Amino acid sequence: MKFFKLSFSLLLCLTLFASPVFATEEQPYLEWIEGGTTVPVGDLSSLDLDESLLYLDKADTEVLQQYFGNNLYGTELGSVFPASEEESWYVLFEYEEVGYISDKDKSKIDAKKLLKSYKQGTEESNEGRPEEEHLHVIGWHTEPYYNDADNTLIWALLAEDFYGNSIINYNVRILTREGYVSVLLITDKSTLEQDINKLETLILPNYTLNEGSLYEDHDPSTDKISELGLTGLILGGAGLVAAKKAGLLITAGLLLKKFWFVLFAIPVAIWNWLRRRKTAANDSEVEHDQVDPSAPNNTIDHDSK
Repeated sequence: MKFFKLSFSLLLCLTLFASPVFATEEQPYLEWIEGGTTVPVGDLSSLDLDESLLYLDKADTEVLQQYFGNNLYGTELGSVFPASEEESWYVLFEYEEVGYISDKDKSKIDAKKLLKSYKQGTEESNEGRPEEEHLHVIGWHTEPYYNDADNTLIWALLAEDFYGNSIINYNVRILTREGYVSVLLITDKSTLEQDINKLETLILPNYTLNEGSLYEDHDPSTDKISELGLTGLILGGAGLVAAKKAGLLITAGLLLKKFWFVLFAIPVAIWNWLRRRKTAANDSEVEHDQVDPSAPNNTIDHDSK
């Protein structure tokens, strides 16, 4: 398995209740895993990493998220990025062990009602906040739907910030024996469709839950049962307060800690900076490899972070 080091830039990734934060500390060095190999994604799954992709494990994903100024929840498993300099998106894997989630309400998902709940909850959350930090839900990009074949729940909301910038995150929830894996695509509106295609062709089909963690491995005699249903997973965001009032969610506390859908798309200028840093980092490593090992005082520690 081949590793190389990159110094990551100011890739801004904001949650609804996180103010814009640009880290001032030294940029972290990350161990990027190149494609063409199988990588563990946490302790319960693995990913056959396509050659066109790069991967960060749990530890480096946490380092990067913290560097962005985002809160850590201990749910992070890993993240996937394109190796191509022409693409600007990434996928974040997380895991919530909330118990076995029944999919009995799969035929009762009311997209219209859910959207209303999201809008109301988001506007309520805007109250008391500076106007420039307000967010507004516009509508569905992808109405929520459940796939029986692989026990996945998928949806995508359209939102805007105060300045009219689009916010789009494509959400996938994979049900497991003891909870669910969250797969979140963060990208730009202009390339959303092609990036969704990458997710659906290069990542999700190559992602595998370990034996014993599958949804069908559920043992009702021993496993914890979650009080959440599919509607509860979809409402794990800013619509939660309004959802409680509307009686759409029985137990809200499990999902109050995070607002899943509102992550800003990646600014193109930052990705361009990253690409230049990537090239510089690779060139630096090549130069290091060419240093005469017999020469004194030429040892450089590239493994220290």
